[in-house]
Amino acid sequence: MINFERLDKLSKELVNTEIDMNCLNAVPVTGNQIVKLKSQGCCCSNWSKILLTPASDLNLISNCNFFGSVSIHLPEGYLTDTAFENCLIEGPVKVRSNTSISSMTLLSDSTVEYNGTILWDSSSEVMGCFMNIGVETGERQVPILPHFDHNEVAFLGSANGRIEVNECILFRNQITDKLKGFIGKGAFVSHNSLIQNSILLEKSIVNNATAVRGSILLQGASVTDGALVRNSVLQWNSTADSFAIVENSIVGECSLVERHGKLTDSFLGADSVLGEGEVTACLVGPLTGMHHQSLLIAAMWPGGKGNIGYGANVGSNHTSRLPDQEIKPGTGLFFGLSTSVKFPSDFSASPYSIIATGLTTLPQKMSFPFSLVTLAHKRPDNVPDGWCQLIPGWMLSDNLYSVLRNQWKYANRLKAVHTDVETQVFTDEILDMVKETKKRLERNSIDNMPGIGKNFITEDHRLKGIEAYRKCIRGAELWKKYKGKSLNSSETGEMLDLLLHVKNSTISSRMKDYKRGDRIIDDYLAVREPPDQDKFIQVLEAFCVKITEQLNLMNPTEKTGN
Repeated sequence: MINFERLDKLSKELVNTEIDMNCLNAVPVTGNQIVKLKSQGCCCSNWSKILLTPASDLNLISNCNFFGSVSIHLPEGYLTDTAFENCLIEGPVKVRSNTSISSMTLLSDSTVEYNGTILWDSSSEVMGCFMNIGVETGERQVPILPHFDHNEVAFLGSANGRIEVNECILFRNQITDKLKGFIGKGAFVSHNSLIQNSILLEKSIVNNATAVRGSILLQGASVTDGALVRNSVLQWNSTADSFAIVENSIVGECSLVERHGKLTDSFLGADSVLGEGEVTACLVGPLTGMHHQSLLIAAMWPGGKGNIGYGANVGSNHTSRLPDQEIKPGTGLFFGLSTSVKFPSDFSASPYSIIATGLTTLPQKMSFPFSLVTLAHKRPDNVPDGWCQLIPGWMLSDNLYSVLRNQWKYANRLKAVHTDVETQVFTDEILDMVKETKKRLERNSIDNMPGIGKNFITEDHRLKGIEAYRKCIRGAELWKKYKGKSLNSSETGEMLDLLLHVKNSTISSRMKDYKRGDRIIDDYLAVREPPDQDKFIQVLEAFCVKITEQLNLMNPTEKTGN
């Protein structure tokens, strides 16, 4: 369900910007004031439409042309070398050397210098656009609303949420009718050729941008260094930088599009990064990293927290008939370098899994959390060509460092305050997937395994997966009892042993990198901190010591977790 009450409350920051010039006692300029302004290089065809407050200092206004109605309150700052048309100005402001500012409101403490045209002549651009979420051909189309979060966009893009799309459009229309162009308090706008039909909220920055058209920048958002933003929303403290292109999209809170990154018809979740790559017709959830040249298209990925490696092509949405295919990645899914993922694919029930470097995966639905999809070094005779090898629970059995570090990383990197973001890895939903997958592995043979997709598993890996999932489930159960202070003596000892296993397994998985690197690169260890200086390992060991001490206090006879 869409929380319209929340959206309505947040939307008020877009419309409550009108300056009450009557309250500031603005009156038409007098004859003496006109003479002074003319002596300072100002021109106007109809001075009767120029209003000035008594607190304004005329010495701060020079070389300006005025057209239409312009109301000015300028106790401090300056207005110089700029043409104004139908504007409201509430100083103190600093305005210098702009070609023209038309139909805009400038709020206090803003700086607007060395720009070309800043213009408002329509409110329909950004508030009339849609994102083709999940399907490039528009079957999951979602209207752009400035304060949407990833969960709301995911709901509207789903079959159940389609019935609320029209209600969102009606809600948007009500806001659109009230919008006016303004530059918010403390905003900084400098060296831009064109800002058109855009709203810049408090402390937003547009500096040396290619252009900003039909867009909304919420508080603290910025467009800098050649970036182009069209018909889009940059949410709180988000950034488009270094020749990025953002079009018909929403950049989530504290997220970054940089280094020629392209975001089109998409929602990029909070605290995510898109650099160099291309994201088209996607919902990407929070805390997702795309730092290299890669492609993600037609993805419904509300859980986010994943990573897309260099050269990954997660974009086989075109069948040569229509580009109407799609993919559903799972939370925390990792697409390795140069992977090629064919559509349609559904990995939504495979959270925190890895698709290894260089793989081509076939269209499929795979339901194996914390798993590895990799190249088959030895393919059984009955396995079809093109199938990959699936190792169930590999992330838990062989790569626990990655899983636990991710959770630590999410909590430390999360900056969003307006957006509700889940940073826990072992949520109830994911633990339910683990339980269900364990039962499938126990009840089925490797030749008849549901949810395996276009992959195969070996008997050894089936058994190993069962054990990895069992420890995960039991660990979650014991942790819940520990938090609820309901562990009995036997369970306390079991948790001490499991805690020791987690610590050792995590360190062991990290040590693989050091040992392999040392075998191959002569000075590998010389230029790296030793494993015991790994920041996350230190955090983990301190955590284990703390919990072990508390468990031993709960049951002094148990001393196994050393």
